[in-house]
Amino acid sequence: MLHTQPPDGTESGTWNSDAKDLPETQLLLNSLFQDHAVFQRGASIPVWGKAAPNRRICCSLGGVSSVAVSNAEGRFFLRLPPLEAGGPFELKIRQLPDGPERILHDVWIGEVYLASGQSNMELPLNALREYAEMCASGELDRASVHYFKVPKTAYPVQAEDAHGVWQAASAESAGGFSGMAFLFARGLAERTGCKVGIIEASLGGTGAECWISREGLMKNSVWSRHVEAFDCKKYDPAMYEHLPAGKLMPAPDEQIMQGIRTLFPAPLPNEGVKAGFAEPDYDDADWESMELPDSWTLAGYRHAGVFWFRRGVELPQECRGRELTLSLGAVDKGDITYFNGVEIGRTGDGIDLAPAFQPRVYRIPGELVRAGRNVIAVRAASQVSIVMDGGLIGPAEQMFLKTPEKRIPLTGSWKLRQEHDCGNAGSDFIPQCGPGEPHTMHTLFDNMIHPLIPYALRGVLWYQGECNAISGAEGYQELLENLIDDWRGHWGQRRLDFLIIQLPGYQRRRTVSIHSQWALLREAQYLAGRSRDAEVIVSYDTGDENDLHPRDKHPVALRAAERAAALISGRDVPRSPAFSFVTSSGNVLRIRFETWGGRLVFHGKPSGFAICGADGALHPAEARIISDNELEVFHPGLPEPTAVYYAWSNFPTGNLYGDSGLPAVPFRWVRQPAFA
Repeated sequence: MLHTQPPDGTESGTWNSDAKDLPETQLLLNSLFQDHAVFQRGASIPVWGKAAPNRRICCSLGGVSSVAVSNAEGRFFLRLPPLEAGGPFELKIRQLPDGPERILHDVWIGEVYLASGQSNMELPLNALREYAEMCASGELDRASVHYFKVPKTAYPVQAEDAHGVWQAASAESAGGFSGMAFLFARGLAERTGCKVGIIEASLGGTGAECWISREGLMKNSVWSRHVEAFDCKKYDPAMYEHLPAGKLMPAPDEQIMQGIRTLFPAPLPNEGVKAGFAEPDYDDADWESMELPDSWTLAGYRHAGVFWFRRGVELPQECRGRELTLSLGAVDKGDITYFNGVEIGRTGDGIDLAPAFQPRVYRIPGELVRAGRNVIAVRAASQVSIVMDGGLIGPAEQMFLKTPEKRIPLTGSWKLRQEHDCGNAGSDFIPQCGPGEPHTMHTLFDNMIHPLIPYALRGVLWYQGECNAISGAEGYQELLENLIDDWRGHWGQRRLDFLIIQLPGYQRRRTVSIHSQWALLREAQYLAGRSRDAEVIVSYDTGDENDLHPRDKHPVALRAAERAAALISGRDVPRSPAFSFVTSSGNVLRIRFETWGGRLVFHGKPSGFAICGADGALHPAEARIISDNELEVFHPGLPEPTAVYYAWSNFPTGNLYGDSGLPAVPFRWVRQPAFA
């Protein structure tokens, strides 16, 4: 549930009330300070809240104490000296000399991480494959993990309080925790021997720009202009006139659909059927070809719109006049499907997002079935670039024509032609700004991150990028660098650890797709991490072809936990092999990697490499390891390769690893042209 108005208060009183009006008996704490809280070991511990004005406030924990004086508004802030890991303790806060007192129980000193991002971070533990087994084994009750979830809030002013609740992990509580965050925390607790506190602030379908402060966005070369434009109208009363009574904005799904229906009041007219595209005798010789299942974006057609797909199928005499079944798999987002010129079924309208993953199964009446050549024609409509990217997206095993005797596979080459081009409509339909709209620039920072500052952290676990890949990944490196700088600056921790989870594998497995936005975004994640001394956790080998939210988060979470533990201890542990540089000799490219003291290995026959020649055409490449940190890539018929790609697709087939078991970082190298 998304809160568009601030919650009423905390367990101890109304946080939003004016501190000057608090009675002498009232002592309020930010909701971060509750029973079961975890504080960062080895760092000073900030504590803040509200009391009567101009009162001395004493705080004690684990044998240390600190005193502060509330200001004229009644606000107080103090810091306790650093403590070693341990607990449980009591945190006592008292107004001197004999004022009200608060005592927090089951308080621990350990490691604290902020887990943030979009839906793959938000996905709850009870949605993961291992959840049932974890419940049955009792390990949820044994996990040394405490959890604080920030409610999803999109209010048009900066929030002061996070309004969450600390919980100790148990079979009763842990199911609603972020699956990725919990598995990471459990792995880190096992490696450090102390309690791990997770503060989760995440919301599905949100771009990185929502999680950066206004000040941080003003440092971005692109988003600064959007911020300035929004500033000019955000106080315009007209922006609020359309808001329904009782809440600031519709729920997110309603909001999205409202935006879509505004941009596209009705599905686009079916001009292709008028032109005869569905007819079996239509001449499609001049149409382009495309391998299915696949999205047309990955095939190089970057815009939303409507495409026609055609395929001939030869049927024997015994099928003539018999009823058949056509299975197409999923079609993004709407389709009208024809058999020999006659419509046999339709699902969605190209605007509604719901049918994007729905398998299409249609009955073919016997009177339409001929002996010899029959033609299947599909009008696929995806008028908005979200969820998928248009086309017959599979999976492959669901694409077939079923006769009484057998199944005829329909994967492979289809003819295609574009009917309508809707441009890059991926970001147009989501309101970029508006009161209470979670996709608004810096709104989620204001509501879900700002109230956490300056609670002491060890680091940040960041899992986000799918939304920015949809709208275009080209500017993501700068945006992620802005976010890292912004959060480190607000926390006053230049060395705040950042662990960035790269996008997992998704959609059909393929060696290389030059046009893959997911590959481009993974590159941006890696480059931003390298430029900001952050850790990038490679995860493309753990995805799911048919699920944007892979249910097996355990391998990636353990990789992140191992890396976090190494940063804490200063141990030198393996990392994913990373591309360093390329040299060429004839038809061979020699590629050197940073292997961090390990060595390169292939898990099976080498795969995942492709190279280009002078004509720009892509060729599958052979690869062989020649030393611990070098390999050669080549194509026998390509004399002078000009580019090499590795694991460069939405769901790569690459199998290059370090001997530690960590996959190599995806990369591309393109030879720069010589200057005249």
